[in-house]
Amino acid sequence: MKDVKDTQTLDIFSIPEAHISEPGECSYSREVAEIVGLMLAESGYSDRYAISADISRLSGKDVSKHMLDAYASPARVEHSLPFWLGPVLEEVCGSHELTNWLVAKRGGRVAYGKDALKQELGKLVSLKNQAMKDLNSRIKHIEALLGSE
Repeated sequence: MKDVKDTQTLDIFSIPEAHISEPGECSYSREVAEIVGLMLAESGYSDRYAISADISRLSGKDVSKHMLDAYASPARVEHSLPFWLGPVLEEVCGSHELTNWLVAKRGGRVAYGKDALKQELGKLVSLKNQAMKDLNSRIKHIEALLGSE
């Protein structure tokens, strides 16, 4: 049987790397617009009018349905999503797509909720185990010194 490489599953042990930028290639407005469009489509809302109403209510700024349409259009790069609106859009749409995209561009990964706590717990347990090994080694060393008297 021929080995087939799984290209869909993320390797949890791979080390994320920041995107290496070349001059002139960092215009991300089309990528952001595609992500915004995906978030709006997958939000579970019946229409963009409802999304714009919730965004306006949360942000205290008037964000119309037509503005959302422009933010979600890769063809309208002059109407990019304002950075301050990203977290509000994510909250309303119940998504982390923009955050995940930005963190991946910068060479990182994000954990949310209990996953973040589990990662922190794993780090602390690892530190504790290493500290215990170091202490036990030091204790044995001192006991050996005392035993040689």
